[in-house]
Amino acid sequence: MNIDLKYFKEKLEAEKIKIEDELKSMSIKNPRNQSDWQATYPERDLQDKIEADPTDVADNIEDYQERYALNDVLENRLNSVREALRAIEVGSYGICKIGGREHSIENERLEANPAAATCINHIEG
Repeated sequence: MNIDLKYFKEKLEAEKIKIEDELKSMSIKNPRNQSDWQATYPERDLQDKIEADPTDVADNIEDYQERYALNDVLENRLNSVREALRAIEVGSYGICKIGGREHSIENERLEANPAAATCINHIEG
């Protein structure tokens, strides 16, 4: 099977930038671990209010919970993209992590998900 490594590397690098930009808009990097992101509270002026409206406080908490959940999804995807880029560098891109060299990841699967780590037969689910 022939895989256009340059094409997939470009797709993965573009996705990595997009994910990092999205993370930057709602998270900060952990000062102790620069590869870890932490969701931030939405920009609301609740700190200046001595008695904040309970509805505003509840909305702020709900927004933070949404950011926290999305942050987790984006971080996981970013890690998958980084792993795929490393696989390109070491020559193991397109090889199923479960099936090994006998089970190449299908081009259609890589096109749909360039960071796929398994072939269709071994999709973790």
